[in-house]
Amino acid sequence: MTILSGDIVLLASQRLVDTDDGGGRITGREIISGNHNSLFPDVSDMDRAYGTVNMRKAFLAVQTDDTDTYYGANAMVLLPPSDPSVNLTLMTTKDHNDTRGNARNTLERYQARGPKWQGVLYDTQLEGQRAIRILQRIEVRLPEVGEVLVLVGNEGKGNEVEQYVRVDRVTAELRKFGVSGYQGEFTRNVVTCVITDPLRHTFEGEQPSPYDQATTKTTLRETVVADAANYFSTTKLVADAALGAMRVQAKTIFTQLVPSARSETPVVDLTAAGELGALLESGVGSPHTFTTTSPVSPSQGLFLGIGAMPGSVSVTIGAAVITDKGGELFLVGTVVGAIDYGRGLLTFNSQCPNYGAASKTVSFRPAVMPSRIADTAQIQIAANNRGYAYTATLLPTPCPGSLTVSYLAQGKWYDLKDNGRGELFGQDKSYGSGLLNFTTGSVVLTLGALPDVNSAIMFSWGTKVSYLNRASMVLDPVQLTHKLAHEGITPNSLTLTWQAGGATKTAIDNGAGQLTGDATGTINYVTGDLALRVATLPDGGQEYQVVYQYGDPDTQRFDYPARNPDGTITMQLTKQNLTPRMVSVRWNALYEDVKDDTELVIATRDPIISVRDNGAGKLLDAAGVERGSVNYTTGKITIKPDGQGGIPKTRYEWRTIGTYGDGHGNTIARQRWTLVEIYYVQAAYLFPVDDSGWVEVEYRSNNASSAGQDTVKATPLVLDITPRNGEAILANSVRFTLGGSVYVDRQGILYRNIDPATGAGEQAGTLDYATGKATVTVWNPGAAPVPALSSLVTSLVAQTVDEVTFRTPGAPIAPSSLYLSGNTADGRRFEVTANGDGTITSQDVTGKVDYQTGVVSVRFGRLVTAAGNESKPWYDPDMVVDGKIWRPLSVVADTIRFNAVVYSYLPLDADLIKLDPVRLPSDGRVPFIRKGYIVVVHSTKRSAFPMGVQAGQQLNTGRERLAYCRVEDKNGKELAPQLYSVNMNSGMVTLVSPLNLTGYVEPLTVVHRIEDMSLATDVEISGRITLARPLSHNYEAADTLVSSALIIGDLWARYGALFDQRTWTNNWSDFPIGDPCTAEYNDTDFPIVVTNRATLQERWAIIFQTTTTFILVGEHVGQIAVGDVNTDFAPINPNNGQPYFRLDRRGWGAGWTAGNVLRFNTYAANYPIWFIRTILQSVAAVDTDRFEAQLRGNVNR
Repeated sequence: MTILSGDIVLLASQRLVDTDDGGGRITGREIISGNHNSLFPDVSDMDRAYGTVNMRKAFLAVQTDDTDTYYGANAMVLLPPSDPSVNLTLMTTKDHNDTRGNARNTLERYQARGPKWQGVLYDTQLEGQRAIRILQRIEVRLPEVGEVLVLVGNEGKGNEVEQYVRVDRVTAELRKFGVSGYQGEFTRNVVTCVITDPLRHTFEGEQPSPYDQATTKTTLRETVVADAANYFSTTKLVADAALGAMRVQAKTIFTQLVPSARSETPVVDLTAAGELGALLESGVGSPHTFTTTSPVSPSQGLFLGIGAMPGSVSVTIGAAVITDKGGELFLVGTVVGAIDYGRGLLTFNSQCPNYGAASKTVSFRPAVMPSRIADTAQIQIAANNRGYAYTATLLPTPCPGSLTVSYLAQGKWYDLKDNGRGELFGQDKSYGSGLLNFTTGSVVLTLGALPDVNSAIMFSWGTKVSYLNRASMVLDPVQLTHKLAHEGITPNSLTLTWQAGGATKTAIDNGAGQLTGDATGTINYVTGDLALRVATLPDGGQEYQVVYQYGDPDTQRFDYPARNPDGTITMQLTKQNLTPRMVSVRWNALYEDVKDDTELVIATRDPIISVRDNGAGKLLDAAGVERGSVNYTTGKITIKPDGQGGIPKTRYEWRTIGTYGDGHGNTIARQRWTLVEIYYVQAAYLFPVDDSGWVEVEYRSNNASSAGQDTVKATPLVLDITPRNGEAILANSVRFTLGGSVYVDRQGILYRNIDPATGAGEQAGTLDYATGKATVTVWNPGAAPVPALSSLVTSLVAQTVDEVTFRTPGAPIAPSSLYLSGNTADGRRFEVTANGDGTITSQDVTGKVDYQTGVVSVRFGRLVTAAGNESKPWYDPDMVVDGKIWRPLSVVADTIRFNAVVYSYLPLDADLIKLDPVRLPSDGRVPFIRKGYIVVVHSTKRSAFPMGVQAGQQLNTGRERLAYCRVEDKNGKELAPQLYSVNMNSGMVTLVSPLNLTGYVEPLTVVHRIEDMSLATDVEISGRITLARPLSHNYEAADTLVSSALIIGDLWARYGALFDQRTWTNNWSDFPIGDPCTAEYNDTDFPIVVTNRATLQERWAIIFQTTTTFILVGEHVGQIAVGDVNTDFAPINPNNGQPYFRLDRRGWGAGWTAGNVLRFNTYAANYPIWFIRTILQSVAAVDTDRFEAQLRGNVNR
């Protein structure tokens, strides 16, 4: 029997209601096309005011009394609802028996648990709160507006609870904490996230800790898009499509699944590129090694005391060696833990053996991870360069572990991060991968999905260009420093005495400012500053007695003195007969001005020159260079005020950081004005020519001396960490050995002998990062006083950029809301606001913001005439275009700030809209067209017969190769098929003769449709769809729709999985459980008879009660019939009065006994579809809304 069009029907499920038990199994009630409220109820005023979601389950069913196949069955939304504020979406769970509660769970699984957030919940968060607080490190990114996080209490335990929360607003406060057992303070970001829904449970958090140990209370996780359901809907075509075209432009690829109301959230004073941690190697030479008996076992931590470079860490325990790779710890190929390189913390998992207190040798190369502004770059994505594979060159080259690559696919951002070994991975392997070469900066990417057109692949990384590794410096011995009680010390008069080893020790000055004897050092006779160096480190309470002669010195100041013709300056003191070695002269000077706003000029302080007399009438500087003379008798002094000094300089170059397409098939190299080196040069300094110049002379005449004495105590010791430069020390980068103890710095406090088990150490002094002076308060007496430096990183300059790329924390953003400000290298401030079209334009700032994605690209500088600039460092003849060249402007990166207004969406009550919106996209939209979907491009038109039609009258629709055609009357009633015929190829409709139109009202209208069905090989977020085959018609945008088809496949009734079991286990398995029966049912000769109309999708068990009688039980319908082996068995389906199936009595063999069971499944010629109606906040646009869904397929003709 051929399947006719009337045999394909839509049957209702058990309950067409929006309760958790709505839906259910198939019924025999047909949903008649055109009948009001046959599927959905009327729309209430509350539905219009607040918005709601209605879900109805129905079944595409083949209603024939045989098993003919309905080939390639599919369903689609043919015509959208008439009301533009109503959306219709199709979905299937493939479950013939599920209810609305089950389907709702499927919908809400759009977001699923992802990796752990790099932070912890701060303290207890109470049920009902609308905000949560998070503790995290400063380098960890802040949650974005609209981002969804999941709180999991007691994860993995029987009392586990979870809640997904959407972030509505974010604030962060940098706070310092101190805890018992940890010396000093540590800093954390306290992040407050206002959430859209109140907490439904109480979640216990953690207290601040410097060690970031794993939480056992509430786990905070990111979410990943699980997208458990597929959706199908329709949209308009927005551009005409011609015959043969293989691309169409749809209005959108998204359907509104949940109603949403938009609000605005300001984000203020944010750093443009964000901060991140960049690992810098802080040591030199061989790896550092220490031995410990601290435990290595599951759930245990091991602290190195300082950061470590990736790939350099090893822990040797006998024959076992644990090594690091990409942030994980390996033992003979097994992951036994993880390492935090920045903090130097190794943590071991349950796979790690318990090595207890066995001796362990730990080796690593030290590193430091400063928080700094990220360098940024991007690859713009257009239609002609869209693909999966990309390359770029990043300069300056990224530090290990600092690179993050972000790309946008289907409106979702995905991140790939460097694991410290140059390997880029996402939270899931499906996100893509990449490789980074740390030497060249080249990056090779393979994305997990095609990036969206008009988006960008964004790079952010940290670099070491502005940092200097100074670990190779040789430090001077530590010394005791003391300022004597008097100034003007008489040369050859100072004596120090102290007790050591039961003997009296002595040191004296030699008249030339040096100490000799049992100790060495220096004495500044003029100022009384004493620096003492001893052969061994003294006892902590050691005292040194000092006796000396002194006389009060005189000081004279000469303001802007005149120069002599030879450039020298001569001054006459008021006193004569000066004491040799008691003359000190100081004056100010100015370095030459070399400012250039294309390069960052390192801030240098103009020098103060100091010289002292050598006792023979010459004035010498610290290097021993003669800078003047003094006549002791007359008091006349002459100086040479001008000279040279070493100052740091920066070197910039144009560097190619990648390529991009210009949209016309050309590949263009992208250039960046890049800081590549910091070096020292000799720069001239001059005595000021204006009234700012001064000279100051301190001296002593041959006046009478007085006796003086003082006591020097051996605490603290002073150590100059940067003795030969003026660079600032990078926090937490210092590690040195003194007297057998290892000292490290933590936020300016020195600790020694770090305990590998706890990370704690003994507080042992302080460190001034600006001057490099370390003050040591605890040491080992009797040890050598010479320190050995093993780790040190310094910095000279702020980071500068000539362009920046970033994205706002949330999108879309309001037009004209982006405000950008910052400071240039020479100190000028700029402020600029984006225009309504997204362009950013000012004299020295040019860029673009995409308001939909929140991606911002800004370049600093301007085009200038090339001629006349050939000598400038930024001039490159290859960059001259039409006589113009880009003059870069260097901007200090950490001054670049932005404000914007992010669109967010008001939270709607899940009980009112009947779906929880938190786990769905914030705007409520989900994609209904994706790559690999079947799409149907179709155009439906209406052509009317003239009034007073005649038998045999024809109407030419004007279109060929119709896909569908029907004739209806004035009231929309469809004419019976026998009243007309259609030539689908020619498009001609002919009324029959004779013609009886009783019951129909003219005029008659022909509804006809042309269509093309194709696989979508590519789908862009813009709505651009690439088809697998060309269109066979011309389509006009005015009357054409693009629908996605829910693929069902072939439908026909059948049975399968037939087997028997000796006993019934109440387990609905599709495979036998236990022993088979002696008897069998012979379905070879007597197959089970099923029909398309009556057979149910069910698993059946025929359970024998005696040797001849049995009961029939269905997995979902329960026990519904009894039978025996002597009678044909045909249980009736109450939906249609026909048997579910029929078993021939002749198929039963002998040997059945009580308890035996015959198991089989039946497969129905119907398919469950969920129809989802979404009503947005609106005013009704039409009195009566309607939509049209089509059930489609082919039959064997």
